[in-house]
Amino acid sequence: MESKIQLGKDPIKPLFFKYYIPILTSLLSITIHQVIDGAILAQYVGKEGVAAVGMFGSIITVFIAFGLTLVIGGGILIGKNIGAGNYSAAQGVFQFTTTLTILFGLIIIILTPFVASDIVSLLVGNAETELFDKTLDYMFWGFMWTPIFLLRMILGNAVSHDGAPKVTRNASIFAVVLNILLDILLIIVFPLGTEGASIATGISVLLSASYLVYYINKEKGHLKIRHFKFTVKIKEWKELFNYGVPSFVSEISFSIGLLLINMRLAQFGAVAVSVFGIINYLSFIFLRLFTAAMISTLPIMSFNIGALQPNRVLGIFKFSLLFTFVLGVAVVALGFLIPEFLVRIFSGSEPEEFKKMASDSLGLFFLFFIVAGPNYIFGAYLQSIGKLLPSIILNLLKGCVLVAIPLFLLPDYLDNEEKWIWLSRTFSEIGAFLLVGFYTLNRRKLFFSDTAILK
Repeated sequence: MESKIQLGKDPIKPLFFKYYIPILTSLLSITIHQVIDGAILAQYVGKEGVAAVGMFGSIITVFIAFGLTLVIGGGILIGKNIGAGNYSAAQGVFQFTTTLTILFGLIIIILTPFVASDIVSLLVGNAETELFDKTLDYMFWGFMWTPIFLLRMILGNAVSHDGAPKVTRNASIFAVVLNILLDILLIIVFPLGTEGASIATGISVLLSASYLVYYINKEKGHLKIRHFKFTVKIKEWKELFNYGVPSFVSEISFSIGLLLINMRLAQFGAVAVSVFGIINYLSFIFLRLFTAAMISTLPIMSFNIGALQPNRVLGIFKFSLLFTFVLGVAVVALGFLIPEFLVRIFSGSEPEEFKKMASDSLGLFFLFFIVAGPNYIFGAYLQSIGKLLPSIILNLLKGCVLVAIPLFLLPDYLDNEEKWIWLSRTFSEIGAFLLVGFYTLNRRKLFFSDTAILK
């Protein structure tokens, strides 16, 4: 194998960073692209272009939720089977998840011409606005390349679980560099606006996926392209979906929560919606830091469950929990210390009143990062050990259930409605972590014992 990573032997902290650094590099390269993409859109398209990308980010989770079920569930099963030395079973899971991803992607392509306009109408309201047109342009092509994006996720996740996270990193960096070049070509040289930005992303993701196929075909790991068989049958399909269902619920509930916030802010006018689009865009960028931590823990946990080493599973869980909390505090500090700087990057030549509103709201919204990372890790741990119901409850609470309280209940009794809207994500993240955390700690044997981990 190309990678010398030993998931069952390397010390926990160095092992975590052997995964985290290449995965973070990969995601940060995407973040750099988002920054450049946003800055280009802000200068050449306006705030509506940036807001369109932010809104697409909130709604696309609905369409990729099923894909993430396969990515997370399949990744856990691949890691467990490789840890147990059952390589043929790991190959079977890889073939199954790839087949279903392609089928699901074809359904999205077929439905896109019929649903894209209605989705945009739900998000921005009036169809006779510039924001509507730019959002529709970006969203239509975004949906069309979603199947390629899903396949890229499946391939990259499989390669990482097969012990080669650096290959996934290289594929991402390649895509980002190409995407930036295509952005310049399709937004500046050929002024295609948000449509050009979306097409550029699709082309870069396609070539990135092709690179991963090329690597797997070299057979330096346990997974193979040669003799690949399309199949919708594997013995562990129920187990796969059980592992993946919490991710499906997480993405759906998260998207619903963002839609609720967007709808509530719409009552304050188009400016408030545009401000949320930019702040949401920024939050997606910083979420990469925590997503990288969660992705890093999954192959380590799943491999060591398969290798019957529960102490290492708990070790990576505790370390990553503390790491993401400290990281969250640092991100919150940035939200309060340099909000004007962050907002100006994506607000172009907008009026100072718009920039002030966005700056004042940014810090409040960013408070949710204090617990966002630990919730990611907590959910990943519960998924890895097969605790389906508490993981689903955690994702529902933080995604949309608790979000509704400050949005629709508290403003009736307290002053400053807009403040509570920006704090709704923080309220839901902290509330979910405390409720599920206390429940699992009171039942330690069911969630943290050797028997619970290896069951």
